[in-house]
Amino acid sequence: MSTPAKNTVLRAILADDASVRMATALGTQGKTESNTIPLTSGQLTTEQIVGRIKELSKVRDEIVQVMRQLNLTREASPSAVDQLDYDSELESAKRELDETREKYQEVQGRIEKIQRQIDDSKKRIAALTEISQTGFATDQLESEAEDFRRLLGRIPVKKLEAAQKAVRSQFKDQAILAVGSKKPDAFYVLVAAPKDKSSQALQTLLLYDFTPIQIPEYKSQDVKSEIQTEEEKANALAKELDELKLQLDDLRKTSGLTLNQRLDKVVDALMMFRGILKLGEGTLASRIYARLERVLPAETVNNLSRRGIIELESSS
Repeated sequence: MSTPAKNTVLRAILADDASVRMATALGTQGKTESNTIPLTSGQLTTEQIVGRIKELSKVRDEIVQVMRQLNLTREASPSAVDQLDYDSELESAKRELDETREKYQEVQGRIEKIQRQIDDSKKRIAALTEISQTGFATDQLESEAEDFRRLLGRIPVKKLEAAQKAVRSQFKDQAILAVGSKKPDAFYVLVAAPKDKSSQALQTLLLYDFTPIQIPEYKSQDVKSEIQTEEEKANALAKELDELKLQLDDLRKTSGLTLNQRLDKVVDALMMFRGILKLGEGTLASRIYARLERVLPAETVNNLSRRGIIELESSS
């Protein structure tokens, strides 16, 4: 899937005609909007306006954080309302963020859990498959005597004879080394030794490049049947994983639309309160939304910033 091309979006609140003409001229034809709005706060004090700016800035940052967490594309648009119902909007924004986080964490947590189960199944299948290729039956790998331990592994073909001699020489008839199937460059071997000698036996075998193989637990004596059962389990988990990934995609689509619209409203409200502080309560100003064809020179950005409130952001 191709990544949408990124554009720069200019949002501005400007009061003088010259700066309004400058800002609107920067936008792509047909993708620039300019509306006249009164900058009114409902008789809030300066301290109250600053408090709202701080709260809206926090909500904006939280929305951006959640969008990044969900890997959502920013699709900026002008908000549909001129005046924001601050208390209602703030409450709705916080609720949507909490719900989106909760849904995402729930689905993502289930995905991660099932992925771990699939990984564990694959490891078990690989272990059982190798066991089935060793040339030893399952009853040979299991020790009924509690005071004996069995060591399974591979020894290079060239070092097998020397390893056999070392085991016979060191342990006499206390340990037995049985040879199983041959791989291209190694033999599978099974060593049975008393528990108090097993560590010493392992150290001896390691001198001959012995590669230990963990003997898995069995639910049945038929390894092939157990492999088939584990494969069926892994396939069922894979289907469940695919369904959860579809759920996550649906959540991203729904959340992408909702959070983009919410972010547009929050950013526009934030700019309006900043505009009131800079341009004055009751000022009639132009709210501009423009998609830019090119990166703005720093001089232009600074010039517009001196005359009003501007925001630049990337959007698809």
